[in-house]
Amino acid sequence: MAPKMMILTKIQQARYILDMYNQEYLYFKSLKDFRSNTKDTSGRLDPRELNVSNKQLKKLTIKISESKELHLHKMESFSAQFMEYFSESKINCCSFHWLEIEPHNAPSTFNEKLIDLGDKALLIYNWKRFLDILDRTLGKQKMEFSRKKVIYYNPKEFNGDLSLHHKDQEYSWQNEYRILIAPTDNMPIRIPVPGLKKISCIVDTKRLPELRIEITN
Repeated sequence: MAPKMMILTKIQQARYILDMYNQEYLYFKSLKDFRSNTKDTSGRLDPRELNVSNKQLKKLTIKISESKELHLHKMESFSAQFMEYFSESKINCCSFHWLEIEPHNAPSTFNEKLIDLGDKALLIYNWKRFLDILDRTLGKQKMEFSRKKVIYYNPKEFNGDLSLHHKDQEYSWQNEYRILIAPTDNMPIRIPVPGLKKISCIVDTKRLPELRIEITN
């Protein structure tokens, strides 16, 4: 089996990517800013962001009057969910596309929608070194953090508790790796990543499909 390479890919507008690269830091935004019922063109905003549970309802009744009820669960194709979410969070987030690529092939995780997230992509090719640096920095700042690949779920089928590393399967094209830090005051935070320029590079997002791994002796 051919070796697969993983590259943490931060996609945003050029001015943000260039500043993060040149100044060697990561930009963390309040997680609540990613929750919105408005359909945005970028595809970043998710109305289920910050949800902590998704329960499938087996019974749903509307009381019309003192003597009459409407049993919706008896109707054909009944489907309903009860969702809970953090109304007040003090958590900031930095998200990446977890890009996967095999030798001589285009990245298997690339989706055209990624281009709409921003015109520049920061490719962190030594991601293990990067995470070591980030962990030490956050430790020195005495911040709590969690980081892992996002788990995508179907809201119409999933029944149970959710973590802040869960997202609606509608966004699975993002193949997101998420880093969360807390506690914060929900304002944007810059976290230093000394040595970032040595383990990363910048490309135009539209060029991501052209990336290739070449194996030479």
